[in-house]
Amino acid sequence: MEKGIFKVLIFITLCIILGAIIVVVGNLVGIDSGYTEEPEPIGKLNVRTNGLTFKNEGTWSRKQGQVEIIFVGDLMMDMSVKDTMDREGPDYPFKFVTDNIQQADLAVANLETAVTTRDDSYKDRNQLFNFKSKPEHLEGLVNAGFDLVSLGNNHALDYGEEGLLDTMEALTDYGIDYIGAGKDEDAAFRSQSYVINEKKINIMGASRFVPAVSWYTFDETTEAGVAGAYDLDKLVEMVKREKEGTDYLILYIHWGIERTDIPQEYQKYYVKKIVEAGVDAIVGHHPHWLQGFEYYEGVPVAYSLGNFLFPDYVTGNTAETGLLTLTIDDGEIFMSFKPYFIYQDQIIPLSDQDENDLLEKLERLSFDVDINGYEIVGR
Repeated sequence: MEKGIFKVLIFITLCIILGAIIVVVGNLVGIDSGYTEEPEPIGKLNVRTNGLTFKNEGTWSRKQGQVEIIFVGDLMMDMSVKDTMDREGPDYPFKFVTDNIQQADLAVANLETAVTTRDDSYKDRNQLFNFKSKPEHLEGLVNAGFDLVSLGNNHALDYGEEGLLDTMEALTDYGIDYIGAGKDEDAAFRSQSYVINEKKINIMGASRFVPAVSWYTFDETTEAGVAGAYDLDKLVEMVKREKEGTDYLILYIHWGIERTDIPQEYQKYYVKKIVEAGVDAIVGHHPHWLQGFEYYEGVPVAYSLGNFLFPDYVTGNTAETGLLTLTIDDGEIFMSFKPYFIYQDQIIPLSDQDENDLLEKLERLSFDVDINGYEIVGR
């Protein structure tokens, strides 16, 4: 009996030794053991989870060599837009632009609304119009391909600091990055960083139009606020800070005068000082009308992208919209613009003639640029 047990133990020991030898030899000669380690992430990948898109960190690009970033104007999901999204689904407003947006490496919008379920008692009484959107409607932005929104605008605090905190939490829940607001001034000015095609790109937001000074001043009682751009010296300081350690810095700024199609003189001065501080592109919003383009000292400037998604009361200039693409290629940044139109709570394509007419108008409004097709070319 003892001899039998001894033989069994010897047999098991030999099997273990033989197995170890096979594994070692297999590793040396490349035999597949049936197990592969999870590879290191090679890209900032889109992962589908319960119908929503969440992002992993990494370096990636949909296009070899160059980087394409889409910017749009003011987006809000209240009033008729809210009703339409409830009835038709959150993807409905973006049906005709989703394909183009998803082809870009990044897509950025100005989220001009609080995203909260709080009641009217939280409304900021300094505000003339208070916008409130449903958290679940953020699914439409995610599915359309938006990665980042700015809260640096004059509606982020429509439902007070509590409403802004709700907005930031909802965006985080849906995997959407945000800029232009935070729990303190440092966070409000902090850019979001992306590494695409081995290029580090920072995007920061700020607002030079808010209904009350308290929106952008921070003290020990402040729970959340926006990055204020009224103090140009402060803005220049933050631009220099956010440019450190990055290849490209883009400023996405809420500025200008509503319902005008030309920038103000102060904006031209801001461009000069911000470019001197090291910014690589400037994209504006707030006027609700499209404005022209410029390459200042080679730096692309889009003064206003108008509305992008607004309720069904918009017509004419307030309904003209489009996708601005910044293409980073071989150390330079180029602009292109594809026009669209807002009609009954949806961004729709234009006819060839209407598209051409709008591009010609934008060329007239621009400074020393030609628009060839969709390409915006400096003279």
